[in-house]
Amino acid sequence: MRHLSNPSKQTRGTSASALSPARLAAALGAACFAVGTGLTAGPAFAQTPAPPATTGAGPGPATQPPPAPGTTQPAPTQAPAAPTPPGTSAPGASAPPAAPAAPPPNYKIQYNGLIDGYLQYQANNPHGTLLQSATGGAFNGAYNARIKTPTLQLAEINVFNNPKPGGFAFKTTLIAGDVADQNAVNFNYQTGNSVGSGGEAQYKNIQQLYGTYAFAGVGGGIDVGKFYTPFGYEVTEANANYNYTRSLDYNIVPFYHAGIRAYTGSYHGLVATGYIVNALYNSATEGVHSENGKRGLIGQLNYTDPKGKYVAIGSYGYNKDRLSGTGIDSKNSVGDIDLTYNLNANQLVAGEYTYVQFKPEAGLAKTTYNGYAAYYHQTLTPKTAFALRVSGYQQNLHTDGAKNPKPFEFTGTYEYKPGGNFTTRLEYRHDTSNIDGSYLGSHDTALGGGSKKNQDLLILAGMFTF
Repeated sequence: MRHLSNPSKQTRGTSASALSPARLAAALGAACFAVGTGLTAGPAFAQTPAPPATTGAGPGPATQPPPAPGTTQPAPTQAPAAPTPPGTSAPGASAPPAAPAAPPPNYKIQYNGLIDGYLQYQANNPHGTLLQSATGGAFNGAYNARIKTPTLQLAEINVFNNPKPGGFAFKTTLIAGDVADQNAVNFNYQTGNSVGSGGEAQYKNIQQLYGTYAFAGVGGGIDVGKFYTPFGYEVTEANANYNYTRSLDYNIVPFYHAGIRAYTGSYHGLVATGYIVNALYNSATEGVHSENGKRGLIGQLNYTDPKGKYVAIGSYGYNKDRLSGTGIDSKNSVGDIDLTYNLNANQLVAGEYTYVQFKPEAGLAKTTYNGYAAYYHQTLTPKTAFALRVSGYQQNLHTDGAKNPKPFEFTGTYEYKPGGNFTTRLEYRHDTSNIDGSYLGSHDTALGGGSKKNQDLLILAGMFTF
């Protein structure tokens, strides 16, 4: 999972151009062999947003970076014309033009991508260039780990094709930047360097790689490989979220899974998805790998109101994962509920609730989390928008005398799109916690002790899609 404050626990989403299928034939053949064998023995490349998953459509083969959850379209630039009385026509008008024909499906190999960078300032003005604190940086948001230095958060390219009904297809998502190490639990939050190249870090640059078979006639399909987790409202790709930084609730769910995913077609807006995965929570040593050979189960129901007013998604998963670096198994479970409600064409509200339990064997105390996030997004013009978010969680250590952490954050974001494929965001974020030393003070460094219960961040980010 993402980095948490309890170190005993395992830690832890455009335009398309055609490519020649022949160029990727050999690579795809090797990938299909790898994902096909990974469920029975050694490591395999495995494959939604997840980042969740997208909130408006079923997981299905994600052929593009996921849209912002619950995205609404900008309001019309002018009011519609008054209706023409029955039996008459508008002045100078003939018969209304026929609606343009839908473009034919594109089954060729395509690609798209994202380049995402930021510059961040922490108002406590600590020494050093990282947000790390004495408690391990657990109460900071995921990904925005660096301060006072321009940072490449994510460079991503997706190569994919869409399956014909009754046919096969594939998708791969290749990534670089800090996100690659952090998703593979391979990022040292005190030095800013990679931890190593073993375990899950072997696959850190391959965020997704899966093959798809699409059912003919009934919709739905099956994916086999490595793919994003269905848990969580926000996703790995910042441009698909309302805010640039991630909520604290994002810290307590997995990043990805490896295994098999099967999903139905939409039935009056309802899509059901089932997963069999190598690990519920990815760690430094589990995800593509399974250290103990146990298989996790995940189920998801995704309902989209046919009128487009709201979306509701519920997900639950269970597995006996291996605690990273030990021979101890832990009964892990996670449940997540995501809701989006469109107030009108320009405004929406959304919320998320997450419950997590780690119950290790060998007499170790269990740990539970109750996480939440609430969102408000408003489109101001076709080029501008703003978003507000509050999030946090309560961690229960189930240990006498231990102080249970309760971090909380508030974020405000202004977005400006100077061009169709370039987005900028200016963001203010306030973090607070009930634990002493959760954040760095003015005389602290990344290797020193944190001295504050709160911090204020100002972030300028730019995201380019192609």
